[in-house]
Amino acid sequence: MLRNLPTTTLSAELQLAAVRAHFAEHGTALCNAAALIGGEAGTARVLRLMSALREASRLDRALRRRLVDLHRLLSLDLVVDAFEPDLSFWTDLDPASPEVEKLCLLTDRLYDLLVEIGELDDERDALALQAQHAA
Repeated sequence: MLRNLPTTTLSAELQLAAVRAHFAEHGTALCNAAALIGGEAGTARVLRLMSALREASRLDRALRRRLVDLHRLLSLDLVVDAFEPDLSFWTDLDPASPEVEKLCLLTDRLYDLLVEIGELDDERDALALQAQHAA
């Protein structure tokens, strides 16, 4: 029965597996896309995130935040502060170029991943509520 499953562990494992699978498939392309926008700093950001995902035992708040930050970078939703590197590389991009089209597709896929993570949270919460009412 579902009541006997540790719902938080199951959900966390599914989330981390989904994110790892996404980066296994799209990691190189994400590095290239981040480089188009942020140069070497953009590439380094993705590589650090990929390394953290390999070492993680669950998808914690810090990793989630880094995923959202990556999506914001790729979406050009930049809030530049004193800690952000110069992100002026993207101003040279031609909106009609194939690279920008790939960037948009990668950004959409990353958004879909973030939605999937959220849906797994919702499922976990629903299962936990069911278990609580059944007890």
